Amino acid sequence: MPGASEPPPPGGRRRRTLAVAGAGVVVALGLAVALVALLRGGDDDGGTAASASPAVSVSANDEAARTEARALAAAVAMDAPDWGPGYKRAEPYEIDPAPELDVRNTCELFDQGGRAGTLAALRRSVTHPTTGLSSYTEVRVFTDVATAESYVNDVESGTRRCPEQHSGKVRFAGVRQATAPSVAGFDKIVAEDGRQVADNDGAQTDYPYVVYTGRSGRTTLSVLDYDDGGTVQARLAERATGVLKKLQQRLESGSP
Repeated sequence: MPGASEPPPPGGRRRRTLAVAGAGVVVALGLAVALVALLRGGDDDGGTAASASPAVSVSANDEAARTEARALAAAVAMDAPDWGPGYKRAEPYEIDPAPELDVRNTCELFDQGGRAGTLAALRRSVTHPTTGLSSYTEVRVFTDVATAESYVNDVESGTRRCPEQHSGKVRFAGVRQATAPSVAGFDKIVAEDGRQVADNDGAQTDYPYVVYTGRSGRTTLSVLDYDDGGTVQARLAERATGVLKKLQQRLESGSP
């Protein structure tokens, strides 16, 4: 599902995409390791590796739970070097809290605040070393499995409803539900691919993209990856799958 809150690369591309330092890193990672099993939670309907522990719910008003969820998100979301050599931080690099993207009945994209039951929503954006296009990883932690499920279902619904989407003069075409990658540790993964065909000024573009969103208990992990028109979609999907696998591994350990 394309969006409108990301920094544009050359050509004005836009799309839906907790700084800690010093001693704060140790504190954040300690909280993340302690909470990772809790936040992964489990399904009521049985599931995969993410369902190893019982389903757990917390209050959205619990400040300690929010702090711990943000620490986990900060430990899991990827920095530029995690993507590979030459990647750089985009501007802005972090959005916290990251908005949710939705699609109107007119297929117009719009950002909105996080739904009730969101404990943390952190997005980190990077730029490709040769194309300058922006990609991102995003971590969302919810109070319970049902809320995480509703988020993933809404992401999937937007993809199915609108094969052509727009935000201002920015336009996307060929938006479709793609084959979900096989990545262990998720209860569900939804996938989308398409192309951006017009930039902020309405000028023609050709930027293929993929978006993967996986749910592990009451945590969701997302990757949006862009490239230029010379990229074969399968190669772009392979790269995004590698990023999603790395996110899941970081979630399992509670740290990079």
